[in-house]
Amino acid sequence: MEQYITRTEKMKDGSIIVEEGTWAYYAYILQSGKAKVWKNISNKQVLIGTLKEGDIFGEMSFFGMAKRTASVTADGEVTVGMVAKDTFMEAIGKLPKDVRDKLEKMSHDLFYLNDVYCRLTNCLHELQNIKGKMIDTKIFEKEIENMPDILRKVVVLMGKRFHSAIEGNTKMMAHLEETARAIDALSTTLIQKSNTSK
Repeated sequence: MEQYITRTEKMKDGSIIVEEGTWAYYAYILQSGKAKVWKNISNKQVLIGTLKEGDIFGEMSFFGMAKRTASVTADGEVTVGMVAKDTFMEAIGKLPKDVRDKLEKMSHDLFYLNDVYCRLTNCLHELQNIKGKMIDTKIFEKEIENMPDILRKVVVLMGKRFHSAIEGNTKMMAHLEETARAIDALSTTLIQKSNTSK
């Protein structure tokens, strides 16, 4: 892998290594240290992952996605090896066409999975925020006992809808966990196949 590195840089804690939305000229190898991966979701920076020594990142933009899809910042002092896009694409170009096609398909699938993951992560953050601010509907119903009948009925109906929404979210979470296990199993299988083919 060292033969592909065209440049090495040391970066301080918090430094932006890759910035979402910018053009991609390099892929990176984290030679030492750790880094955090961030995604801008609804104008908020959401932490979506971490990187450790030996991880490669920034290559996704070379597969048909010219701009960066996430930001990466140094988590402490780091050293990164930089692989120029031309060097990377030259190595890809030497692969058989069917392998290149599969790599491109895999990168697009990964892009969409990451996108879904980011949106779900944001939804979970929002749900946690709502959970912390929820009104106890049973107590509220007692507080409105002396209100006009129509208002009491509205509050009771809102309470039922509220509980229905919570049940729906709970069921959705169960489906998400099931899907995540299937994706994990698939990625584990792909990693094992990759390791046995080396």
